Amino acid sequence: MRMASELGSIDPATVKKYFARLDDKFAVCQTRGIEHLNVLAGTAKFFLRIGPQGSAKWAYLEDSDIGDGGTERCLIGVVMDAQWPKPDGGDAEVRYSMELALNAQRPPNDWPSDKVMGAVARQNAAIERCKEGTSATFRATVYVGSGGHVLSAGLAASSKDGADKTECLEKVLLRLHGLPTPGSWPAKVSFGL
Repeated sequence: MRMASELGSIDPATVKKYFARLDDKFAVCQTRGIEHLNVLAGTAKFFLRIGPQGSAKWAYLEDSDIGDGGTERCLIGVVMDAQWPKPDGGDAEVRYSMELALNAQRPPNDWPSDKVMGAVARQNAAIERCKEGTSATFRATVYVGSGGHVLSAGLAASSKDGADKTECLEKVLLRLHGLPTPGSWPAKVSFGL
């Protein structure tokens, strides 16, 4: 019995070109997000596995500070639906970073994580339930509006098995309460879970 464990490869310049072809579809994802959060912007780092025929087997965000789960899922959907170059030598793993530029006249207020950690700690039991079965670490980004209400939340996971837990964690973060108010303009904060 013989097992192949080596990964194939794809030229990074070719990957960059293929991602560039998706810019219009990524813009549609952001436009949908901006409809409910005008300060939506940030950077996303994709990790995807491309099969021998050029289709994505799986993809997730291993880092992101976009902070909107719907927009992040839309970006992943674009990557999963795309046709990719055929790797040399079998499946290939690809990492790629991109930025969604700010379309608002001013960015959200930038908050340090200590502004939200008390509220996050109160949800620790629910967070731990969401994280069951994975050793992944998570980076959360939350937008907070007037009155201390969570406007949007998004997550990135350090591994593929953690990516399956992000929607559950997003739901917990959307229920955070007892947050300070940023005033009349939204605040954005990122923190580890």
